[in-house]
Parts: sequence; structure tokens; C-alpha cells
Amino acid sequence: MKIDLKKFTYISTALIFSMVLFLLPAAAATQDEYKPAEGFYGLDKTAEQATITTIGTNVTAETTLQAMIGQIINYIFGLMGVIFLIIVLVGGYQWMTAGGDEAKIGKAKGWIVGGVNGMIVMFLAYALVYVMLTALKGATGG
Repeated sequence: MKIDLKKFTYISTALIFSMVLFLLPAAAATQDEYKPAEGFYGLDKTAEQATITTIGTNVTAETTLQAMIGQIINYIFGLMGVIFLIIVLVGGYQWMTAGGDEAKIGKAKGWIVGGVNGMIVMFLAYALVYVMLTALKGATGG
């Protein structure tokens, strides 16, 4: 007995679609009203604790020069992390498409090693800045 793969695909897709179409609303209708667990505060309480503002509320975050510099440094480190991730992904793509060519594989390894080394340098720089700022904050009594 030979199975027609195209027909099997259509039938299985239709079956899965009909199950999702008919079973999900029934499952959603049987649920009770959502009640958070004891001690669960939700996103508003978390944002309040993190001094993150929402639309229509007063600004509670610090707007001092030190806070702004800290935010800029965090954004820069985040951007650098994305850049190094892209570098590693480009190296991986080059390796996958090298087709066994040793020169292309060597170039791809160079991209990956460069990306990993860059991330290591970035994390060490972040650790150094964090330790220095913590030491200065402790020394100045801040």
C-alpha cells in the first residue's frame, strides 16, 4: 500500500486546524476568572519597585547626571552585545555555507573567535567599571 504524501499532508493539516479551531475556544470557555496567587503583585508593582514609569504617571526615576550616564553605559553595553552576537552569527553562517573549503572555514572561525573575544573583553570592561564605581561609591559615602 502506497501512501500519497501530498494527500496525507493536506488531511493532517486540515485535522490539526479543525482541532485548534474547535477545541481551543471550548478550553478557554471552561477556565475560571484569573486570580493571581498570594504574594503575586503583577507588573505594575514590579515597575514601581524598579522606578519605571508608565504612561500618565509621575516620573519617579532619578534624573541626575550619574543616573543618565549609567543608563547610557547600559545602552552601549547592550548595543555591543547585539553587535557581537551578529558577528558570531555571520561567522556561523559563513561556516555553514563554506562547503568544506578550508579557506572559508578559517575565515568563519576568525569571525567567531573575534566575536567571542569581543564579548569577553566587553564583560571584563563591564566588570571593571562596576567594581570601580562600587569602590568609588563606597569611598565617597554615596
